[in-house]
Amino acid sequence: MTFKTKLLLITILPLVAVSLLIGGATYYQSRELINAQTREVEQRILSAKRQEIRNYVSLALTSIEQIYKEEPNGREAAQQEVKEILQNLTFDYDGYFFVYTLDGTNIVHPKLPHLVGGNWWDLQDDNGDHVIRNLIAAAKDGGGFHQYVWHKPSTGTIEEKLGYAILLDKWDWMLGTGLYTDDIAREVAAIRADFARSIRQTLFVIFMITLAAIIIAGTLIAGVRFSEQRFADSKLKELTNRIFQVQEQERKRVSTELHDSISQLLVSVRYGVELIHSEANREPDLQAQAAKCLKTLDGTIAEVRRISRDLRPSVLDDMGLAAALGSLGKEFQSQSGIIVNVTAEQCHSRLSEGAKTALYRVVQECMTNVARHAHASEVTISLKVGLQHLVLCVEDNGVGLPRPMPKSTGLGFRNMRERIETYGGKLTLSRRAAGGTKIRVQMPLDNLAAKAA
Repeated sequence: MTFKTKLLLITILPLVAVSLLIGGATYYQSRELINAQTREVEQRILSAKRQEIRNYVSLALTSIEQIYKEEPNGREAAQQEVKEILQNLTFDYDGYFFVYTLDGTNIVHPKLPHLVGGNWWDLQDDNGDHVIRNLIAAAKDGGGFHQYVWHKPSTGTIEEKLGYAILLDKWDWMLGTGLYTDDIAREVAAIRADFARSIRQTLFVIFMITLAAIIIAGTLIAGVRFSEQRFADSKLKELTNRIFQVQEQERKRVSTELHDSISQLLVSVRYGVELIHSEANREPDLQAQAAKCLKTLDGTIAEVRRISRDLRPSVLDDMGLAAALGSLGKEFQSQSGIIVNVTAEQCHSRLSEGAKTALYRVVQECMTNVARHAHASEVTISLKVGLQHLVLCVEDNGVGLPRPMPKSTGLGFRNMRERIETYGGKLTLSRRAAGGTKIRVQMPLDNLAAKAA
């Protein structure tokens, strides 16, 4: 796991955890509040309905009170008159009064006339409740409420109903009425829906705040990481440039020591051995040994000069980049047998010494790669100098790059690219259409030097 990933996890995970805890606590508290509020609303509506039912019963008792007490024209006539009054006494859409004798026989029911005259003591609703006997029991206890399900006239459906019954003990009648409570369920459902919508909105706000915080945190971390990476890259480039400079200085020093010191000493030794060879005419064995030593010294001197030239070609410092590239091409052709075509324009003082060295080292590395890997028969080196930039191309007709192109290249190519980028240039690696590999370098020139020229 990378440091960037760890930093993101350390920053974002606590934020997500806190948001989840806040969201969970909000949801739980909201659900509790919904339940409490709906219970309160339900109890309030039931209380209002109970009072309303009592008022309707009081109204019914007032309408039949005188007849019930005085029984004009006899009890039977009074009972018939009360039945007619209660039969016609309705309220709202579904409000009515019903009367049962204490044995469960219905004598008044304005909405369900088929019940009149029947004994419904054992009648059960859809929930298995004995409706009539429980209403009669509530009436005998001094009047009371009983909840059950019953046919609703206006809709023809079975709904919850809150019934209330009182006892007309003089006639052994149970007088009752009731109100349907399905509107309570609708109101409670509407309240729950409103609360649920509010909860969803709250949770959505929490989610959006969390998402925004995560995005901001991720952006800040990415920005810090990017700035740190850019800073590290700049420092690394400075270090790489300094390493290259020190390396070139050391190469130049060693090359100078080899050329001016070791090489001169070897030449002096050669003169001495050559003198011995010329004076050893009378000693054939000594003369042969001297000749062998001369041959070895000649090879050693040539090798020292080659090493000195590879470390730091003097032609680069004395005659410039174009001449150095031409010399490099000739030497490579003589050593490898690969044909090298060099076309190089002079850039004079429009390039720094470091930039010239970097370009020379890039070509040197390219030639080494051609000799090792390309299996080429011809190499072309071109250096073109423009008004603002110079373009260096090294092309070969070898086997080319593998397919597919590798995502990461070797250390040599990376060193070449870093050398060029140090001086503001750009290096690209590609396949040639005709086969082989092409390395192209574009590097800016010194405009002040161009104006002076």
